[in-house]
Amino acid sequence: MLDYDHPKELITPDDILNECTQLVSFNDAYSSHPLIQRFGSPEQPIYVDDGNVDINGVTYAQPLIMPIYDGQMELVQCAVMQDGQRVEVMPDGLARGFARYGDFDHAKPVIITYSLEAFFKVAQTGYAVVLVLLPTLCNKHQIELKPFDFEQIQFVINQLSQAGYKQLYLPVRIEQMHLEPFKKLEQNTAVRLLCQYLRIGVNQFEIGLSQDESVSEVLAFIEEAIELLNKPTDWGELLPLSQSETVLNPYPIHALPPLAQEAVRAISEHVQSPIAMTAQCVIGAMSHIAQAKVNAPHPFNAHGEPCSLFLLTEGQSGSRKSTSRNLADQAIIKHERKQYEAYRQELEQWKSAQAGLPKKDREAYCAENPPPNDPSTLYSDITLESIAGLFIDGVLNNASIASDEAGQFFGGHSMKADTRNQALGGYAKLFDDGFVERTRSKSNLNGSGRAYDVRLTFNLQGQHEVLAEALKDPVLRGQGFLPRFILTIPENLAGTRLQDAIYRNKNASTDHRLIAYWTRCEYLLDDCPQVKAEHELHNGRYVLPMNEEAKEIDAAFYNMFEELQGKGKRYEYLQAFASRASQLARRLATVFAYFEGLQWIDAKTLKGACEVVKHSLNEWAMYADIEVKTETEAERLIKWIAKKCNDQKTDRIAYSNVQTSCPRPMQKNKNLLEMVVEQLIDSNHIKIESIGRTRYVVIHPCLVES
Repeated sequence: MLDYDHPKELITPDDILNECTQLVSFNDAYSSHPLIQRFGSPEQPIYVDDGNVDINGVTYAQPLIMPIYDGQMELVQCAVMQDGQRVEVMPDGLARGFARYGDFDHAKPVIITYSLEAFFKVAQTGYAVVLVLLPTLCNKHQIELKPFDFEQIQFVINQLSQAGYKQLYLPVRIEQMHLEPFKKLEQNTAVRLLCQYLRIGVNQFEIGLSQDESVSEVLAFIEEAIELLNKPTDWGELLPLSQSETVLNPYPIHALPPLAQEAVRAISEHVQSPIAMTAQCVIGAMSHIAQAKVNAPHPFNAHGEPCSLFLLTEGQSGSRKSTSRNLADQAIIKHERKQYEAYRQELEQWKSAQAGLPKKDREAYCAENPPPNDPSTLYSDITLESIAGLFIDGVLNNASIASDEAGQFFGGHSMKADTRNQALGGYAKLFDDGFVERTRSKSNLNGSGRAYDVRLTFNLQGQHEVLAEALKDPVLRGQGFLPRFILTIPENLAGTRLQDAIYRNKNASTDHRLIAYWTRCEYLLDDCPQVKAEHELHNGRYVLPMNEEAKEIDAAFYNMFEELQGKGKRYEYLQAFASRASQLARRLATVFAYFEGLQWIDAKTLKGACEVVKHSLNEWAMYADIEVKTETEAERLIKWIAKKCNDQKTDRIAYSNVQTSCPRPMQKNKNLLEMVVEQLIDSNHIKIESIGRTRYVVIHPCLVES
């Protein structure tokens, strides 16, 4: 037996392996090894030391021995591994290479992993795979990667790259793709990140690389992900940047949380409704659920503000908004139906309990035992007066008004000249503060009172002919009622909604995309939400904070739209709308983050919300019928990039050069620059490419002088 602790004995990797038993997958000792049972099987031979190994006072019982190789595939060390114990590397203590399975060919891909489970699973696919030997591989619980771990991953990547392996790929989860340490790996090394998503037809799902994943799915993911990375992409048509050409204003469906995105696409497919309209329905459902449990962050109020949203969609009659909304709200409807059945039973019991009582006793009973409240929260036709009464009486604290007849709402009794200002003020207070007040005349004080911390979501739709007058009404705009709405004007699909045999065989109720979405809604509707311990409750709700990166984006978004309200700028005549852009983005981001189960609003979530709000403002601009001749920041930047490229007779410029030399205020505002760059990418004017450690802005070929 080798003495691992004896300093005078030169222990070589060959010596260690000679002491081991090599096991194959059909051997009982192989399948019963604790590490194989916990992390899965590579379906390839493994080495096991049959005895007890003592290293630095720690005993390793029948440990798994993992050979460690350098970039030249020479055996340099061995790793001693036992479930629950720290990985020990012999000799030297620090891994100078990696473990590996598969046939390594310089012309073929190599998959890099940093967990045993992923390593074993990829090994089953036949791909060449390496394992970065981190000390925490066998820990009882998964531990977040530390800076040293990323250094070790980079060390292995560089080893392989220097040895001539050019196709290096690192699978990462979707939430890791945009984390700075992973982005730096891709920027500073030869590795390419593979997002762990597999697409089959219109469906996509995350691949966990766990032992429970099927080999065929893992294999399909690797092949598809590599193909997508290496597939040349077409530039596509240049999309307009100027305000005068904002007719092309596609709904940013990519900005929604992944689960919501898929639900929107599924509903749109089944109902044959526009994406933009369907998205509003899904956002309305998410707002209804979120507003009951969380508040949006507020720059001056530690308790935050309501995350309730006001949504408005222009749509022709027959655009199938009702059907879309019913599918989006299905989990809420199901939840309310269950509560309503319980309410009916309680009401019957309440009626029965007083049925046989004399009048005097019945009055006393009713005073001590008030009737149960109707649990309904979704309304299609209700006045401010009525809903205020329900709030004040404590029947409601969370409600939504969804109507396909927005024209009736804007032209209804509450919006008549004599009561309009009061109604608009009431709705504005509900939106801003979650507060409602109703004051009756002195002769009839019944029903007077106030309600605090109540919530209301609006989801309205109406035809253009009906809405146009209301939407251009200076009172509705000037008092800030309309500027609180997120607007979209979907395309009209009439004449294109043909149904073939494939369509008629589809069933929304069995669509896994919708089932996943409804399941998430049902979980969030539960009366016992999983409140994070670090969140402080304020009257039953907690504030979802922004992380530091999100705060920077919020400030940049605010400043950008503040500047665009200046004289001659894009939103000079839409100041009431543009001034609420930041507030609406924070609210929408809160709804997105809560739906995703995030502990805080991160940069990606807030950027997505900003995209939806920008879309809404462009839609409002169409109604405002404003002609703006000034140059946008995006137009200024692409002109500057084009001049630089043409002067230097190239199609690319270093991103760092753009950061330090581009026109102000983008030069001095990192987040503003990033937003403008994203706009140029979305409109096919530029792409971002990395060569080695340098990022380049590549300009569309049409903009380069020949």
